[in-house]
Amino acid sequence: MQKQCRASRFYLEHFYQYIFITIIIQVFSRYLGITVSWTGEVAMYSFTWAVFLGAGAMTYEDKHFAFTSLRDRVTGKKREMLNIFLYLIVMSFTLAILYYGVIITMKFWNYRWIDIPQMSMGYTWLCVPILGATTTLYCINHIVTYVKRFRMEA
Repeated sequence: MQKQCRASRFYLEHFYQYIFITIIIQVFSRYLGITVSWTGEVAMYSFTWAVFLGAGAMTYEDKHFAFTSLRDRVTGKKREMLNIFLYLIVMSFTLAILYYGVIITMKFWNYRWIDIPQMSMGYTWLCVPILGATTTLYCINHIVTYVKRFRMEA
């Protein structure tokens, strides 16, 4: 799991570099009076990929958005049971993201980018089922960890 998260972070960093490079190209091309229309799409879709890869990585590292007021009040077995329950809820959403992500990717696979018609929109939407699959695996990993801790406290 850790290797998979590192790979996600590696690609995440590259998508941020793509955003930066395309924005620099866009700024200089406007300054020089040259039209480079594809930079807006590349920056936008790179940002989309970065956000979705980042969300999965934050789930693995347990740094995702969460309301922790209840979780911080309980200890021991109750806390482990609550963590299992919470990750089961998160996993139900990630499975929905995976399912509907596959559907939307297939639906848009034959659509094309406006400024780069050789590029399929399917590649753009592919980040959604990847997020669903990786985050589901990360949730399973956390649930297994919390079940082990629960059993150790018995």
